Amino acid sequence: MNTKMTKDIIPEGFTLGLAFVDALPVIFFAGSMFLIGKGFSSTLFMIGALLCLAGGAGKVLWKIIVVTKKKNVWPLFVQMRILMSVGFLLMICSIAVNADRMKFAEIIRSCTVFPSAGFFLAGILGMVLMTVSALCLDSSDVRANWTEQLINGLAQGAIFLGILFMK
Repeated sequence: MNTKMTKDIIPEGFTLGLAFVDALPVIFFAGSMFLIGKGFSSTLFMIGALLCLAGGAGKVLWKIIVVTKKKNVWPLFVQMRILMSVGFLLMICSIAVNADRMKFAEIIRSCTVFPSAGFFLAGILGMVLMTVSALCLDSSDVRANWTEQLINGLAQGAIFLGILFMK
């Protein structure tokens, strides 16, 4: 059964190791956004990416506080949904705003060659599994959190490698 986290739940069994594993996807995402931002050169895109990074970093901080202080700082838990949603929306808007300068055929070609294509497929599969996890797993359960963070870390790592290997 899927239990939704509430402000009154203090998850049990969370560790600093889990919080640090939760930081890996944030680090991989930061690397990906740096590489994309370097080539894309859009302030709107970078603001969106920074909002997403702030959301991920806030969630890591939430887990560290849960572990070290045994407190559920509720705004740190819920902020990620807001910051990431707004951040991704801004990133998508930046693509629409800057569509005239984008070379979509070149981007698609770079994403669909070996080895980038394999890394991107693994990243997409990971994001699908993350969505299923978010809908089906108990967000207060430590095992569910380990599962989600390992999937997210592998997915974000794969996307980062896909970007690194783009030609």
